[in-house]
Amino acid sequence: EDVAVVSSGAMSQKAAMNLSALSSLPVWAQASRRSNSPGVLTTANLPGGLVTFLLGSRVAEVASETTEVVHLCVQNGKDFAQRKLQLDVKFPGDAQEAPAPFEEILVASGARALALFSPSCCAVVALSELSAKLETRLEKSEALVVSPRPGQKLVKVAWHPMSDAHLGVLFSDGSWSLLNLALSLDEPEVHFPAPLMGAEISVDFQFLAPNEDGRGETPEDLWLSMTVVFLAASGRISYRNPVLPSAAVLSRRSCEALQLALAQAASSDDFAAQLAGQLQTSQVEEVLLLRHRHHLHGGAQPFSLSSTGLLEQVVEEAVSVSSERSSSSFCSLQVCCSSPLLVIARAARGGNVELLALEAAIGPYGAQGAVAARVLEEIDLMCNKSTPDEFVRLESLGDRSGLIVHTRSLLASIDVSLSAGGLATVTTLAETRSNDMDFASWSRVDQGVGLLLRMERSSKDAKPRATVNPSKSFLTLIELPKKAAAEKASSYGHMSKLSPSSLHLLEQPLSSSKATSVAPAELAKRVAALRSGIASLQCRQDFLKHLAEKSFPARAEVLKQELQLETSTLRRRAADSAQRAQALQLRQAELVQRQAALVKALSAASEARQLEELSGAALPKLYAQLYELRRAAELLRSSQQAL
Repeated sequence: EDVAVVSSGAMSQKAAMNLSALSSLPVWAQASRRSNSPGVLTTANLPGGLVTFLLGSRVAEVASETTEVVHLCVQNGKDFAQRKLQLDVKFPGDAQEAPAPFEEILVASGARALALFSPSCCAVVALSELSAKLETRLEKSEALVVSPRPGQKLVKVAWHPMSDAHLGVLFSDGSWSLLNLALSLDEPEVHFPAPLMGAEISVDFQFLAPNEDGRGETPEDLWLSMTVVFLAASGRISYRNPVLPSAAVLSRRSCEALQLALAQAASSDDFAAQLAGQLQTSQVEEVLLLRHRHHLHGGAQPFSLSSTGLLEQVVEEAVSVSSERSSSSFCSLQVCCSSPLLVIARAARGGNVELLALEAAIGPYGAQGAVAARVLEEIDLMCNKSTPDEFVRLESLGDRSGLIVHTRSLLASIDVSLSAGGLATVTTLAETRSNDMDFASWSRVDQGVGLLLRMERSSKDAKPRATVNPSKSFLTLIELPKKAAAEKASSYGHMSKLSPSSLHLLEQPLSSSKATSVAPAELAKRVAALRSGIASLQCRQDFLKHLAEKSFPARAEVLKQELQLETSTLRRRAADSAQRAQALQLRQAELVQRQAALVKALSAASEARQLEELSGAALPKLYAQLYELRRAAELLRSSQQAL
């Protein structure tokens, strides 16, 4: 198969995945890249067990309507159950053909909803209770379809981490919307219009979700969770905040930290001040439901982009001399580290990954100047160059200590450690050099392992092999590095704690009563949370010390060498200028001599011309006078003699 799978060590525990259950699904025998490829897979690790979602081939396709099949495998220990979900997708509008094959499966934060994504549309369906004790059955339902405007395409969709009813959508013209699927598929709660003519268009966005393991529940972290980060093809990074769904599910500590973050930002952000004044909280089972009406669907007051809130803020990057960013085309964005500094990774087509560190925390608009960033490290993954691939996707690890890079020919992990001597450690998990093999899907599961779905390319994309079925698929279990394996088991936290009977609260309208005032005890808790956030500055101090002792001296040495080079260049240019000045002085002396000779020649010529004029006019008159005088003298002499 010409596929190398690199493991970080022998497995110490058995993976919580029954591979025989997946291999027995009928879809594996029907796999084909020429139809709606089943090479789309994802997993969700829930309290009820591990759920694997696998997209099957289309059952029917007529005009603007298709029937999709999603195979589910729910496993909890030795118990597992298979379920088939049949979706009727009706493409809205006057389209004469079915939407393009779906490329990605997205599971909501609490696994209460499922979305199938393609550039032409996004099909959304609600999920019933998932349990390994349920019997195998077939479920049929009609999907809700989110479609782009005429002439546009969908670039990316993502579930908001605080709500199973809110979906972020990025369009090909650069506009972005946050949809509340419980209310409307066309009218968003929050909308950022397309950029003006000549501005850069975003190609990716990312919600900065809070940690679900109880760490990082400070006001600073919760403000970060209300931030949406955008990436342009040139590498330009921008963000907007605060973006908060109208119904969000949080733990009590996170809710208190969020309220404190909005209160702190109210002095410089009008939008945050209005949002903080309309928050309402209610206890729902083990979590808190946070709701507000400050959005496009709210009826309290007109909604608009204020002079400060939700405006775009651009990360100012110090571009290094050796940067080749002008020739790169970035396509994927991911936050891989949030403490002691926020580190953002961006990937370019071809396998180049850059790690950027923000020199200050992300705050509200107007509370601080522009956030500066610097490229900490550039990583070339050396992907297969024989078949240029446009697919590069970054996935964050749950503890924000690194990321996974997934391309069609490479699967690698990057461990980001700011406190260690080396900044990033790259581990190759799987790689193929064959043009016939495709890494179609990757999904991280429990206990530090993941599932990699490999597929043979079709004959249209590569030369078919005589001995291999071009539609054959392979499922491989990949072990992650030890640090990634030590993270939390479940990435579905607060939303998964809501029972199905409580989900209707996300759709109920708000009452007109205002939020209750904060009690002194609650204020003391918030102050304590703020102090814990201040205590985390010690980590930042250690990192800055690392920069002062190692990174900055190395950079100073480089600048010193550059200065010496520039100094030698200036000295050489000064010597050349001195030689040119001396040559100019000699030339000037020569010109002075020539000027003196020219003046002398002109004086002589002027004198000769004056003499010539004198001889031509005055001389005959003088001669005539002399002749008359001589005659007068002779007459006088002769008269004297006669006397």
